[in-house]
Amino acid sequence: MSKKLFAVVVVVACIGALTVGAQQNTGNSSEVVRKKGDQSITILAGGVIPLFVLDSTGAIISPSNMYPGASFDVQYRYMLGNHIGVGGSISGAFVTTIGGGTLFFAPIGATAAWIGGGDPLEYEAFTELGMNIMRLYGNGLIEPYAKLGAGMSRYVTSAWGIGVKVAWCFFPEFHFGSYSNLNCYANFLQFSIGASYHF
Repeated sequence: MSKKLFAVVVVVACIGALTVGAQQNTGNSSEVVRKKGDQSITILAGGVIPLFVLDSTGAIISPSNMYPGASFDVQYRYMLGNHIGVGGSISGAFVTTIGGGTLFFAPIGATAAWIGGGDPLEYEAFTELGMNIMRLYGNGLIEPYAKLGAGMSRYVTSAWGIGVKVAWCFFPEFHFGSYSNLNCYANFLQFSIGASYHF
């Protein structure tokens, strides 16, 4: 199964599972449970699928010479109103290369999200920008990164929810001087499932 087909199957399965769960809930789906000042902490675990890499000339390196890996995220959110939230994220992820190495990412960033829906089903579109620590074969770099994604979650109680998120991740690698030909721009699909505590 190709990486792209696998990614589509994972996304559809996650969204389908949450939608069915929400339809089986007899609660009022129009009730908004968020308000200004609400906060949440979310812990997520999932996977990372390499999509493609652009080299310094803009040519696509596909396949990306990397295998799928795993990811872990801890996110904090503060609601500015019923629909807008801001916060931060600390993550860790790794993929293996065809050469047997492990490429490790540790992104730390600021997030902003638009949240819709209500009890029991809530959905969001989010963006994230920050700095990423990358290590491969003992060599490290600190570079900027960006994420753009969407998610769905279902309230289990007034304080707890479970959900899924899918994000496109952009990890550039910049070099200068005589090493500028090593510049590359990696693109990944991240999918995760997790639990949120609202307070």
